[in-house]
Amino acid sequence: MNQLLHKWPKAILVGLAAVLLSTIAIQASDSLSGVTGQLASSITGNNSICGEGAEIILFGSHSVCMDTFEASPGKNCTYEMPKSEVETQVNVAKDSCLAVSIGDKEPWRFVTYTEASQLCARGGKRLPTAEEWYKVALGHTDVTSCFTATLAKTGANNCVTPTGIHDLVGNVWEWTADTVTDGAYENNALPDSGYVALVDGSGLVLETTEVPNSQFGEDYAWIDKSGVRGLLRGGFYGSGTDGGVFAQNMAVPLNFTATGVGFRCVKDVW
Repeated sequence: MNQLLHKWPKAILVGLAAVLLSTIAIQASDSLSGVTGQLASSITGNNSICGEGAEIILFGSHSVCMDTFEASPGKNCTYEMPKSEVETQVNVAKDSCLAVSIGDKEPWRFVTYTEASQLCARGGKRLPTAEEWYKVALGHTDVTSCFTATLAKTGANNCVTPTGIHDLVGNVWEWTADTVTDGAYENNALPDSGYVALVDGSGLVLETTEVPNSQFGEDYAWIDKSGVRGLLRGGFYGSGTDGGVFAQNMAVPLNFTATGVGFRCVKDVW
């Protein structure tokens, strides 16, 4: 009996120690969960990382802040809505003129590939690659609202990806950072112009047909196999079924401007 009495306090102590250790472990786990939660919040919340007018997009190898809206001239630009290449040149010549991502604005049009690249760089950004553009636009399930009879202000159409990016498809064609040379992209020969029938993992057209292919939204690929050409994506307000997630235009020179061509910018995060 005495031996039992002597052992009893030790058992209590062992039990208390076990409870104490469990409590510490639970508290540590809660603390770690809290840190994880804060970290996840800081990653998924775009306000602290990207700021207003952009959304963070996570890719397998890197992440970017993609402008929510197509680029528009900022408040310090001479022309609020450039209606010609000359007016764009005047804006670009002014160092304080920035391309901004704001809803309910006219998208910046009549802008060449080089000018779009300059304007993105001025804000510490760049044009998205064709693959980045495609992987974000691929989230669309219905693009019928992306095409209207006339140009719309940024964000006015109900055309938004699940990641919160407006008007990637339709409204205006968008310059990407990529170019093609003599009908080849990264040494891969492109097919002739036609309806998209097959694409690779970056959305680049591999095969075309003469008839619309419903699997690819009846989208069309314009391809010119002479010289250096830009790579525009998405179509514009008048495209109809020709435009869409898989639509691509590789038939225009880098100094091309038009009422249906614009751009947006991205900023590298890591």
